[in-house]
Amino acid sequence: MNWRLQELGFLPVRDPLTRLADPAFEAIERLGADLPRLNHDGKFRDASASYLTPTLDWDRLVPTLDDASLERLFKLFSYFASASIHAPNESPGTAVPGPGRLPAHIAIPLVRLAQAVDRPPILSYASYCLHNWRRLDPQGPVALGNIALLQNSSMPDDGKRDEDWFILVHVDIEARAGLALRSVQSMKAAIDKNDAPVIETLLESASQSLHAMNETLNRMPEQCSPDVYFRKVRPYIFGFNDVVYEGCFDNRPQTYRGETGAQSSIIPTMLVAFGIEHQNSLLTAHLEDMRKYMPAPHRKFISEQVSVRDFAGRAGPRVKELYNACLSEIIAFRSRHFEYAVNYIERKVANPIATGGTPYIPWLRQLIEETKTFYLS
Repeated sequence: MNWRLQELGFLPVRDPLTRLADPAFEAIERLGADLPRLNHDGKFRDASASYLTPTLDWDRLVPTLDDASLERLFKLFSYFASASIHAPNESPGTAVPGPGRLPAHIAIPLVRLAQAVDRPPILSYASYCLHNWRRLDPQGPVALGNIALLQNSSMPDDGKRDEDWFILVHVDIEARAGLALRSVQSMKAAIDKNDAPVIETLLESASQSLHAMNETLNRMPEQCSPDVYFRKVRPYIFGFNDVVYEGCFDNRPQTYRGETGAQSSIIPTMLVAFGIEHQNSLLTAHLEDMRKYMPAPHRKFISEQVSVRDFAGRAGPRVKELYNACLSEIIAFRSRHFEYAVNYIERKVANPIATGGTPYIPWLRQLIEETKTFYLS
């Protein structure tokens, strides 16, 4: 995989496709454009078959598609699947598959495309965020103010685009992480050479990048309200529990995690780079399970990083100071995430469960407290 790591982080090297030009995909594109309205009107399940049948020969088509086309199609069908399972049930008593069953005209292409992109057949962070933006000014940066969303599940609420902002904040964070990712990637060579001045420079760059991520995360409430998020954004990103993908897996029910920021590769990379190890528990097993929802090159990138912690522990005070500064930024990021989890979710439900299916409040607390134990003295 070609990387423009410092500029784009884990975002794709080429901007995501905004539309598939092949006329064979016209009906799929129309359904994507109509999806927010159909969800709003409670008509998606009834309408989807009319857009997507007769079905295409996906076994023939998929091997002919480039990566950008595969990602766009996988994103669209992932959104269709979420709508099919999670949208309001508009037609009780009809034969249209609803919660618990994904109709074949969605399930078969989704599963075939999932195999091609090497991710589970459900809407995950890579499709929801990494491949779901466009630049307003093609020559400008990937940053809030110059990016727009490509695919929505919901219609604007009183003209406000809370869903767009929620996702685009994450896109901006991914881009701002680029310098930190490039810095930790460069640490192995500096550690091997015992080059403390280079390590200092890399840690300083990483700290600045992590701070920029926090600045963006702090902006979430500007245009994404807890009420709208809870009512119109969150319902579409839950996982699938015992869902039958008609025509796939011998019609055996499948279970997959919902879209969650835990599927971003940024923090897992930082945990390796700074030697932050969490105690083995259901939490660490869950975090490890999130790896399968990440793009394969990102999983590989995480596995290739080395920890700077031992080097920093025996280095001079400046290296330790910069290491601790990076740790503080990671803790700040996790703490703000915890704050949002409380304000956007916990205060609105009696039994808060994350979209990834976890008891997230005690788990997030555990992550923060364990991270604090890694400060160097």
